[in-house]
Amino acid sequence: MRGFGDRCQEGFTLVELMIAIAILTILAGIGVPQYVSALRVAKVAKARQELVTISHAIDSYTATHGGQLPLTLYQVGFGGRRDPWGIRYCYLNYRDGTGDGLDWAIRAGLVDPNAVQSSGGAGSGDGEGGVRTGGFVVASFRRRLGQDPFAGRVAVEAGDATVRNLASAVTAALPRPSDSNEAAELAGSLLRAGKFTFFAGVAGEATRRRDRYMFPLNTDYDLFSLGADGATAVAIGSQLSLDDVIRAQNGGYFGLAGEY
Repeated sequence: MRGFGDRCQEGFTLVELMIAIAILTILAGIGVPQYVSALRVAKVAKARQELVTISHAIDSYTATHGGQLPLTLYQVGFGGRRDPWGIRYCYLNYRDGTGDGLDWAIRAGLVDPNAVQSSGGAGSGDGEGGVRTGGFVVASFRRRLGQDPFAGRVAVEAGDATVRNLASAVTAALPRPSDSNEAAELAGSLLRAGKFTFFAGVAGEATRRRDRYMFPLNTDYDLFSLGADGATAVAIGSQLSLDDVIRAQNGGYFGLAGEY
């Protein structure tokens, strides 16, 4: 009679291996979907919390700037911030037609890509900037910072003037009175960022996000994540919008568009 130790030394039979594989397959079939679902829920929760945080920063900025909304998230320290799926958060200031992460509007056919203008010129810095006062704009800039060995600080470059000129052009094209202080504040925020991309001259009504009954989600500004599919539409009832994580009711709701 052979003992258990003898069986182990001989190895498993084909039937035993098939049974073990079947058990592992069943466990994987149960565990993997649950893991994927839990990961999705966690990402949605993170995006929701980040939207709340960004919204508070926007509201705080508005309260300390005479009721004016920031022109870009760079002014509240969240410029270029990406959601849990690696896509930039979308922000649209309805009053001024400016914002961030609005490439979706081009993909959705709401904005003519030929209307996007970009012009170079950053001096010794490596950069680009663009602005158009009569229509849709992508204003972007990248620069290299040079170190001043004598003053022990970042040296001012010719590229800084490009950013300041761009900020002045954007504020001058706003549909409301603006002054040099607002342009200087915008330029300062963009210079601190080092590189940036934001939008100006955006048609508010064409890009205004709406619920399934086509009522506006917000009346002040829009703020949302494109969700896992990286795509969206104006109406959140669209299949493309259901996985978006949104702000609605002027901050009264934060969560999945499909649950709104």
